[in-house]
Amino acid sequence: MSETYDLQKMRYDALIKIIQTMGGAALTGAVPTPTLELAKQLGISVADAWMCFDIYKTYFEKELTRQDLGRMLKTAGVIILGGGLAGYVGIRLAQALLNEILEEIPIANSIISGIAFGSSTLIIGMAWLAIVEQNFFLRSDNEI
Repeated sequence: MSETYDLQKMRYDALIKIIQTMGGAALTGAVPTPTLELAKQLGISVADAWMCFDIYKTYFEKELTRQDLGRMLKTAGVIILGGGLAGYVGIRLAQALLNEILEEIPIANSIISGIAFGSSTLIIGMAWLAIVEQNFFLRSDNEI
């Protein structure tokens, strides 16, 4: 990691990644997919994970390793992140169920699903950005 960094540029790049992923999740969530809901959920979850890896790479200029993830979990609090992961899985399952229930009302289903998918991806991205940035500052302070 270089000694000089442009925090505003890193934040901007991370926010662009979050917005792009959020837009993709919203559009994907809005498309009706009878009987393929869990596959769509899995695809969006993979995109969310990819977004998190990209945000990490934006700040640290390297791939996220197990050791780095472990260090970040300690800093962020394993209990909070574990609860967040359980909540994430619960949200995705609830969205799949809601989408199946609303299949009969096409326009409402698309609008509600798109908003739900996009907003949950936005929340995940912003939470991960906060964790990454906190770790970035902790490492910067230790290197001085």
